[in-house]
Amino acid sequence: ELEDLGLQTSLQEGFTMTEKGTLVYSKNILAKIKGSANTKALLLLSHYDSAPHSFSKGASDDASGVATILESVRAFLHNKTKHKNDIIILFSDAEELGLNGAALFVTKHKWAKEVGLVLNFEARGSGGPSYMLMETNQGNAKMVDAFSDGKVAYPASNSLMYSIYKMLPNDTDLTVFREQGNIQGYNFAFIDDHYNYHTAQDDINHLSKNTLAHQGTYLMPLLKYFSNTDLNATQASEDDVYFTIPYTFIHYPFSWVLPMVVLALTLL
Repeated sequence: ELEDLGLQTSLQEGFTMTEKGTLVYSKNILAKIKGSANTKALLLLSHYDSAPHSFSKGASDDASGVATILESVRAFLHNKTKHKNDIIILFSDAEELGLNGAALFVTKHKWAKEVGLVLNFEARGSGGPSYMLMETNQGNAKMVDAFSDGKVAYPASNSLMYSIYKMLPNDTDLTVFREQGNIQGYNFAFIDDHYNYHTAQDDINHLSKNTLAHQGTYLMPLLKYFSNTDLNATQASEDDVYFTIPYTFIHYPFSWVLPMVVLALTLL
């Protein structure tokens, strides 16, 4: 599909070891769209393997992410969208076995040092809204500002999600980028109808088309925005609180929390 879009593709193959000591041979699929004045590269990420232990068809997890990236890139190229930054497309292997394909790229591929930001598309169900969940090593303020400037039409997120996410045993490929490469990014994932997750019911008939479309409403504006903005300017030491109401993304500095609590108690 990437070659049909006129892109030159490559395979990265090699061994990595999981935290549990399992040695895995992964095959990553890669392509790059050159920009006019690259600051850092924007990485579009999704894994193409599905859960081998549960006979999953993998339509939601994670063919939905692959399809979102393919269709958005097709539209991006068709419209001849001007962009400054390089765009790297990575369809990673062996995510289900231990995030091995992502680790192979981050630790051994020369393009990894070019990456300034990652947009990762995932699923832990087969329907419902897609939620934005950013991963940062320091403060999130610049990342929150950038997401707001991207003008996503139907955002769904809040800053409490990341606190809960860190308590869960699950990680995504983006976690490898953050921990091993100090590269920040955004996860986009849906979690409703979770009973289809990692089962043979994760097929095209159970994947919500509205959910798939919601994934696209994130990538299309953010692809245009982040391919033209300075990706060196996403680091921050401060945190923002953020949440969404229909069609609106609201955020403010964490330092406002205590004064707002005092004001609310005073009014009460």
